[in-house]
Amino acid sequence: MEIKDPGDLLQKDKEGKCSFEERVLVEMFHTKENVETSALSASELEKFARRVVVRSEVFSSPETKKMTLPLPIIMIAASITIAIVAVTWMLFFMESPVPVAYANDISPGTDTAILTLANGTKINLSEVRGGSLFNESGIEIIKIEDGTLVYKVVESKLNTLEYHTITTPKGGQYKIVLPDGTRVWLNAGSSLTYRTSLKSSLGERKVGLVGEAYFEVIKMKQKMPFIVKTDKQEVLVLGTHFNINSYKDEPDTKTTLLEGSVKVFSKGGDAILKPGQQSVTSSSTIQLSTADIDQAVAWKNGEFMFAKEDLAGIMKKIARWYNVEVVYADQQLENKIFNGTISKFKNVSQVLKMLEKTGEVKFKIEGRRITVMC
Repeated sequence: MEIKDPGDLLQKDKEGKCSFEERVLVEMFHTKENVETSALSASELEKFARRVVVRSEVFSSPETKKMTLPLPIIMIAASITIAIVAVTWMLFFMESPVPVAYANDISPGTDTAILTLANGTKINLSEVRGGSLFNESGIEIIKIEDGTLVYKVVESKLNTLEYHTITTPKGGQYKIVLPDGTRVWLNAGSSLTYRTSLKSSLGERKVGLVGEAYFEVIKMKQKMPFIVKTDKQEVLVLGTHFNINSYKDEPDTKTTLLEGSVKVFSKGGDAILKPGQQSVTSSSTIQLSTADIDQAVAWKNGEFMFAKEDLAGIMKKIARWYNVEVVYADQQLENKIFNGTISKFKNVSQVLKMLEKTGEVKFKIEGRRITVMC
C-alpha cells in the first residue's frame, strides 16, 4: 500500500471509507501510540506509515490454530509485533522471492467470455473493441467502456424469440446487463443462457445457469417474475440481489440472498430465503442456514475468502480462476481445513505461498499443473 498523502488517509478514516489495509494501519497506530486520529499531523502519520505498512492477507489452518481471532484482536496483536506467532500473520509489503517450485508462475484470470448468438456466431468479448457488436431485428448488443456487455431491446421490432449464451472459460469472468436491465456477474467456468427479450407467453423472465453468478434483478412494473434454472433447482424472484453457486463438479448448489426475497424450488422441496440466509440444495434435500455473505460474494469483489474450508474446495476455486489442473500426492490432503483471505488478482504463487506458510501443505507448479504435497 502506497501512502501518497497521509492527510487523505486521515480523512478517509473519518468518513469510514478506508480499505482493509488502511484500517489496519490506522488501528495499529491508535493501539500503539494511544492517540486520536484527529490529533495526528500529516508528518506523524507518514512517519508511522513508513514504519509499519503491512499486507492484509491472513491465512491460517485450524489444525494448528484452535480458534480464529476477530479482526480487532488481529489488529491489536499486529500493533504489538509485526511477526505474529503461530499460523496467523501479516506480511510486509516487500515481496519474497518466488521459490524454485514456483519458477513457472501463472497469472490470474481476466475479464473474458464468449458470446454465442442464436445463429451460432461466436464473439470473443476480450478481443473486440467497445461499441455496438450486434444490431439487428430490434436487438443491439453494446460493449461499454469498462467491458460490460449491455443489451438494448426494442420489443416492437423483435421478429423471433432468440436465445443467446455467454460463457466464461476457466480463468475468465464477465459482467452483463440483460435486456430487462438485470445485472449479472459470471464467475470463471460458467455460462448463462437467456432469451433476447427475456419474456415468454407465461409472463416470466427465465435464464439458465451453469457455474456461479451474482444477480441484481430489476423489478418490473408488471411484476414479472425472474427465474434462474440450474440442474438441481429453480430460483424465483421479483427483484433482489443474490448469488448462486451451481458448478457441476460440486455436490450441492448454494443460493445466498443479500437483499429482497427468493423462493428456491427443488426435487427435495422448496424454501423461501430471507436476506442473510443460504440454501444448500442436493439431489434430494434442501437446507437453510445463516450465510457468510462476505465469503459467498468474495469472488465478485476480487478476493479468495476461505472460512473453515477444506483444501479440496479451495483448490477447485484456484483451478477455475487460474485455469490449472490440480493433482494430489496424497488424497488425504484434500481434507485439510484453512481460513484466509487474499486478492485473487495475484499470481498463483502468492496464493500458494499463503497456504504453505501454515506448515500443512506444499505445492509444485509444472506447466499448468499444480501438485499438492505434504
